[in-house]
Amino acid sequence: MKRLPRLQPSTLLAPSLVGGVASVSPPGTPQRQIGFALGDPGEPSPVPTLVIALADNSGSVTTTGGADPLANRYAEMREAFGVVARRASRRERGAVLHFDTPTDADVPPTPLTRLGVQRLGRGLRVPHQVYGSSELLPGLRQAAELARSYANHETTLVVLSDFALLDADPTAALLELAAFPGDVHAVVLGGLASPGLFDERITVTSVTHEAQPGAVARALFRSLVRHRPGSWVEETP
Repeated sequence: MKRLPRLQPSTLLAPSLVGGVASVSPPGTPQRQIGFALGDPGEPSPVPTLVIALADNSGSVTTTGGADPLANRYAEMREAFGVVARRASRRERGAVLHFDTPTDADVPPTPLTRLGVQRLGRGLRVPHQVYGSSELLPGLRQAAELARSYANHETTLVVLSDFALLDADPTAALLELAAFPGDVHAVVLGGLASPGLFDERITVTSVTHEAQPGAVARALFRSLVRHRPGSWVEETP
């Protein structure tokens, strides 16, 4: 299994994005302005790839005082997918899953084309009529099924969560995460979970509340361009 380089701590997006271009959020999702640099997506991957984003919508993430109460992570994720899609090929795919599963916001593996990113964007929101689960395993196991279904792809699972897990055995859940059939990138929203909690096979980006716009977008972007020649990621300010 190929491994991503271990990432340095980053910072969570402030309560609003700043900058120049129009919001990329579809109707029904929080509207944000994008004003940060991600880097260069390079050229399309020479091998088929699949990046699965698995999002935590529990109260410890979404409520006032939570790790991401204004859902800025979704606006940033949408931007990262969109930047890569401008130069992607149909053999590069993305998918969106949620801790609550199944949901109306799950999006199966979809080519990273401009049309495909529009489909992915429909899943980059808090799903309707969900409890807000803090359990990792249901979504993780769904992601593992997708990875096995696309066994000819280089698969990366990007988990965006505060990792305040309520699985019956959180330690066992994290071990199962480490055994995912592909690369694993844990984006720790709020930055409270210690990197030491994670197996060495898991790449960890700690995203704190000392907000710099684009932190979540750059984390996802790094996984999206992992196999793309000529790509590079903007350094965290």
